[in-house]
Amino acid sequence: MSGFFEFPGGKVEKSELLIEALSREVLEELNIKIDIKKVLFLKSYKKNLKRGKLKLNFFECDSWFGKIRNNEHQKIRWIYPSEIRNFNILKSNDDFVKYLMFYYFSIRKLKQHHN
Repeated sequence: MSGFFEFPGGKVEKSELLIEALSREVLEELNIKIDIKKVLFLKSYKKNLKRGKLKLNFFECDSWFGKIRNNEHQKIRWIYPSEIRNFNILKSNDDFVKYLMFYYFSIRKLKQHHN
């Protein structure tokens, strides 16, 4: 959606597993193959929208094969989780952004505590 920060992703097709949809969507949008052995499931929730129900699934993956290339003709940018509130976020992603901030800052605190 124009003017909003969006996470890579898309719809799960019939008879497709979540990991297959994730792999396909990331390949279609970013031209990379994710290392499915390194994928971490983070969160899932449902949203009731005017046009119907939406199920959102979020993953973390920090290992892939290939060079990232923008196949969607949208601006791509790496950001730190602490920067995410500087962007327009889709309402449907609000719950995940809250979770992400909690997750990110909890890990930072743990790392600081152990150093």
